[in-house]
Amino acid sequence: MTLDEFVALSAALTGYPADVLKPARDTQGVAAALYAELSRPENKIPPSQLNLLTQTWNIIVDNSAPSEIPTEVYSNIITNIEITRLAQNIIYMWYVGIWYDLTKNPNSFDFPNNDHVISSLAYTNGLVWGEMGAHPMGFSTEHYGYWENVPTLPAIK
Repeated sequence: MTLDEFVALSAALTGYPADVLKPARDTQGVAAALYAELSRPENKIPPSQLNLLTQTWNIIVDNSAPSEIPTEVYSNIITNIEITRLAQNIIYMWYVGIWYDLTKNPNSFDFPNNDHVISSLAYTNGLVWGEMGAHPMGFSTEHYGYWENVPTLPAIK
């Protein structure tokens, strides 16, 4: 999977446009950091699983009208038991900056495991913060005392 394929697939999975996930002037490099996470040996992604996800995505893009892509992603990726957890992890990476261990039972709380925050960059730039109209715990670009004012929440789409 290339970075461009990853960003396009991520756009389909998260609902955010690709140019928001990886802007032309990308000062943060979040997309590249999350993409790099897919190749970390510690994450134990079977190459066959990543290849299947990539092939499925490319088939969807090559054979679907843009308006059909969300339905095709759901039908062919989200409901596909072989690749759904990997696709879910891509969503988790973008929203909360966390990698969840694919080798453990998702219904188990067994420890130790390989769940981890990808990086401070991934965490502070997670999509969830904008959706909540908040900032990450322990990080803010606001001025001292900003909490004195009632927050302005983003419009619900």
